[in-house]
Amino acid sequence: MVAFYMDKILMAIAIVYGISVAVFTLYYNWLFAKTNGFIAWLFFGEIIATLKAFIWPLFEFNII
Repeated sequence: MVAFYMDKILMAIAIVYGISVAVFTLYYNWLFAKTNGFIAWLFFGEIIATLKAFIWPLFEFNII
């Protein structure tokens, strides 16, 4: 019974984190394109911004 609820809680956390990663991917892509220009974003922005979005709590809470 407890394992069933734990499974549901972990799934909810994963869904919320996945949605937040999608939102921060858009934000970091926009920020990268605005600060570095379109050409730099075209070559490097998608990779850098996506990797940054996966660890967004570390950037937003100034851990790194």
